[in-house]
Amino acid sequence: MFKNFFLSELRYSFRQPMLYLFFLIVFLLVFAANVTDNVSIGGAIGNVFRNAPNIITIYSLIMTIFGLLFATAFFNNSALRDHKNNFQEILFSKPIDKFGYFMGKFLASLFLSTLPLTGVFFGIILGSKVAPLMGWIEADRFGPFFIETFINNYFIFILPNMFIGGAIIYSLAQEYKNTMISFVGAMLIIVGYSIAGELTSDIDNEKIASLVDTFGIRTYSVISKYYTPLEKNTLNPSLSGLILYNRLLWVGFAAIILFASYTRFSFTTKKSKKSKMSKSDLNKVILSVPKKAPKVQVFKNSTLLHFKSFFKLNMNSIYKHVTFKILFVFSIIQLIAGLATGFEYFGLKSYPLTYFMVDQVNGSSSLFILIILVFFSGELVWRDRDVQVNEVIDSTPHSTLVPLFSKTLSLFSLSVVIHLILILIAIIYQLISGFTQIEFSLYVKDYIYNMLPIYFTMCAVLVAIQVIVNNKYIGYMVSVIVLLGFDIILLMLDVNSNMLSIGSTPYMIYSDLNGFGPSNIGVFWFSLYWMLFGLLFLTLSGTIWNRGSKKSFKERLNSVKSNTSKTYSIIVSSLGVFFILTASFVYYNTQILNSYKSSDDSEKLAVSYEKDYKKYKNLPFPKIIEAKYNIDIFPKKKMADVLAYLTLTNNKETPIDSILLNVNKQWDLSFEFPNASIISKNDDHGVHFYKIDPPMLPGDTLILEIKNKYETKGFSNGGETTSIVKNGSFLNNFEILPNIGYDSRKEIGDKNKRKKLGLPPKERMPALEANCGVNCDKNYLTQGFSDYINVESIISTSIGQTAIAPGSLIRKWEENNRAYFEYRLDHPSQNFYTFISAEYEIAERKWNDVDIEIYYDAKHSVNIDMMLDAVERSLNYYTENFGPYYHKQARIIEFPRFSNFAQAFPGTMPYSESFGFIIDLEDEEDNNVIDAVIAHEMAHQWWAHQLVGANMQGGTLMSEAFSEYSSLMTLKKLAKTPMKMREFLKYDHDRYLRGRSGELEKELPLYKVENQQYIHYGKGSVILYALQDYIGEDKVNSAMKEFLEKYRYKTPYPTSLNFLEILEPKIPDSLNYLIDDWFKEITLYDNRLKTAIAKKLDNGKYEVSIEIEASKIKADSLGNEKKVSLNEWIDIGVFSDSDEENLVHQERVKITDSVMSFTMIVDTIPVKAGIDPRHILIDRVFSDNTKPVSFN
Repeated sequence: MFKNFFLSELRYSFRQPMLYLFFLIVFLLVFAANVTDNVSIGGAIGNVFRNAPNIITIYSLIMTIFGLLFATAFFNNSALRDHKNNFQEILFSKPIDKFGYFMGKFLASLFLSTLPLTGVFFGIILGSKVAPLMGWIEADRFGPFFIETFINNYFIFILPNMFIGGAIIYSLAQEYKNTMISFVGAMLIIVGYSIAGELTSDIDNEKIASLVDTFGIRTYSVISKYYTPLEKNTLNPSLSGLILYNRLLWVGFAAIILFASYTRFSFTTKKSKKSKMSKSDLNKVILSVPKKAPKVQVFKNSTLLHFKSFFKLNMNSIYKHVTFKILFVFSIIQLIAGLATGFEYFGLKSYPLTYFMVDQVNGSSSLFILIILVFFSGELVWRDRDVQVNEVIDSTPHSTLVPLFSKTLSLFSLSVVIHLILILIAIIYQLISGFTQIEFSLYVKDYIYNMLPIYFTMCAVLVAIQVIVNNKYIGYMVSVIVLLGFDIILLMLDVNSNMLSIGSTPYMIYSDLNGFGPSNIGVFWFSLYWMLFGLLFLTLSGTIWNRGSKKSFKERLNSVKSNTSKTYSIIVSSLGVFFILTASFVYYNTQILNSYKSSDDSEKLAVSYEKDYKKYKNLPFPKIIEAKYNIDIFPKKKMADVLAYLTLTNNKETPIDSILLNVNKQWDLSFEFPNASIISKNDDHGVHFYKIDPPMLPGDTLILEIKNKYETKGFSNGGETTSIVKNGSFLNNFEILPNIGYDSRKEIGDKNKRKKLGLPPKERMPALEANCGVNCDKNYLTQGFSDYINVESIISTSIGQTAIAPGSLIRKWEENNRAYFEYRLDHPSQNFYTFISAEYEIAERKWNDVDIEIYYDAKHSVNIDMMLDAVERSLNYYTENFGPYYHKQARIIEFPRFSNFAQAFPGTMPYSESFGFIIDLEDEEDNNVIDAVIAHEMAHQWWAHQLVGANMQGGTLMSEAFSEYSSLMTLKKLAKTPMKMREFLKYDHDRYLRGRSGELEKELPLYKVENQQYIHYGKGSVILYALQDYIGEDKVNSAMKEFLEKYRYKTPYPTSLNFLEILEPKIPDSLNYLIDDWFKEITLYDNRLKTAIAKKLDNGKYEVSIEIEASKIKADSLGNEKKVSLNEWIDIGVFSDSDEENLVHQERVKITDSVMSFTMIVDTIPVKAGIDPRHILIDRVFSDNTKPVSFN
């Protein structure tokens, strides 16, 4: 019996086009993504093959999300087909085996639901063969295939995920005999996936997230997060560790649901229940029609009455529908999970400012509102036909516009109601959190600006699709393709216009400093464009509305003229005219006035620039030695006028007879260049080539006058510049000045694209050399066009705003209804600074002769005292350990949250409003991100501004690594226990290990770092912190101070070798190996505790015996690893608590073998023991470093 039902189900499905259509969709998506560089899924970049096991696994996991739709189709069809065809009474009257019927259909559906997902494998295989043959992707971007990859992915992810989803869907379908209830059950899996995503926002929650994720996507992400490119290319997923636990948990959960459904399944129950429910429901619907019919008769104001009647019927059907209630609950769960679990920085969260709540509401509601809109668009259009009363209703005399718009507005009301309730929950959360500065108007404005146009457009489009397609389920499929799949197609075609992506607008984000903007005008016009499009599409679909009996598409088209009244035609024509006018205006602004280039065009331009101008790379050019600025910022007009005078000198040994200047093409720039005439000008590349006659002789100087103007013109496709805004303008000197000489930053960096485009390998940073010549004459910041220079600035802005430039404020005044500020640098500094203007509150404090100043928005005052303390602590530690501070001010300046970073310029440090100003630090002892970030940026006043590395390998070691180490040392002063620092170090460990996983070229040792952030930020800080722990803080700091004193404000610039020359004599002979292991090679550790046994001694103390297993691993630049012999000093220790907060004993022991035993004597009861208990060494897995202590 089982075999019969199993094979019968297979035969039926193999005769249906649905199976092949689903397979084709998956196959085409994966194939297309695999053969184009415009789409990158799973990190198939750099040294990772496009068909690597890791990439195939990520494709498989992502497609299982879409697989829920397939599972819904197959399992629902299997469970309900007999019921819908009224065949169950005949079938169930036969002596059928319950197990054979129930499980035969289930397992057949399970097998069928996995078949479309095998399209991933075929898409990858065929894509890897076709792409090189067609010249789309280079052949070396593809590696070998491993049969284990396909087998493991099928049995570890695809089959279990379809079993989990299928068990829920099939069980609900059998229980409720309702397609939509079972579909909503599948959404529960989406909720689990989303919650897991929120949990992964902090390292400490990753294990929980791995278990919560129903799909196992986050699980695999956590498992593979530290994979090197080599491991991504070779390692297959295995059923072990967290993946095993996740699979057991959710497969077991699904099995329980399936078993419960099986025990409740009964042939007789289903039969009686079906007949009873369907009859009563049908009678109820039919009987209700005459009661409503009088409301849609023709009399005075009949159209309005018709509309009210239809609208009320639609609203009742929506809000009473169980699907709506369940999906609505899911939206609430998603929001609450995001509010409760989402972390932002170092395991911390921001105060619940209203704009953060708005972001959470929009993010939590969008997915489920989209699902609700898609589902109910079909339900509303097909409700009358499903209960077979459509001919009765359609026969009443009413305009087609009435039901069309009533259904659309009913659907739209869903988004409004859900959004309002989610806003209410967000407000309650704010109040529960003790936050009372609630901006109610912001909730409303954001909905009107951002969400209302999108939801209205979607509602109109979705209803129109259902009307045009005239098949509910095909309509659902077309809706999903239009809303989601079309964007993927545009991406593959390298089409970036928001005029083609449904509901898309320019990027706009709310900021407390700047409000909505600067793209609000563009957002308004795009929103109007899309709303008119939705209305036009909707009214056009009404011309082929199927009223009465079912008609073919051709019949509906033929009846357009006869069914369309004059009034209807006028409405459609008017909408068409308004839409065309709006579309023309949007097109003019985004495609003509503010044209942009596709990624392919940008690549071609980059190739052309390199081929045309790289030959001038070594062309000598003068250096800037002084800069004077007159800058006028007009915030409300989003304009800026710049007049700059640059003093240039020829510091070369040869005359300079020509100069190449790269200009910012968004600015209107002109030059007054003494003795210079234009040779060529290329507007596409923004290159001006000048001839200097007579040439500049060695030692000659000249003054270059630059006039530069920025003016916002209309609006653009992607959004307006965030450099000049209403409140919070942020200009840097690189943006307003031309770049002198050939600009290698314009080159294409990706090695695979370069090869495809016929370019030679990109020149890397100059190799580290002991006795460097010309490369040490320039630093990596300014690339040789300046050294330490003097800067003077006069900057004007609107009355009420404060303008800030580098240096001390000399004077300020008002003139012609403008506010003027004059600044002068206190000491020659790097040609690297900003000009900022906004309305600020100013907090001040005096430290010695230094003015500490915090410029902040009035709403963000909560952490200002902490910031002042952080600056003061940094000044104390750095001046004591490294030397004097050379500026008269130390400013922290808030800027809008268009970007999320902090940066250091001479004496000034811009700091994003969404970063530290509003972070919740009521418990400031744990992970004080304000101290961490400010200490890092303050450290740059020594490491980058007083001393900066030469333009060669290792340059960023002396700026970024030194600054992050300095930051850690200030935090160490605050830490009350050794274990507090472990909380900070774990984020630097994670940053390094994750970063090397995404390396595009090759990982280099620390002393040869090539501006690789994961190395100089993550690894550099961990290594230097560990070094001070091994040899002493005083020795590391004295080496850094000596290094600084030798090279402070001097050229030629130093290298990492210069630092190591000073550092090495300070390291004891027994630890000399650390220089090679930690600085000159790539070294990792794999330490673990095998056993820990304690016994109580007669003197009341405890003897703890441990057995450890240790490995030292050396890696090459591609991730190939090998274990090497041990001769290490490593810490072991004992904790008196299970949370590993109280380290009661620690000692450093010599490790010479991979397995060794040690004994420690402690005074208190040992609870846990460990190797490297403070996590100082770089270890990919710290969880096995400690174990609970057992007693004899």
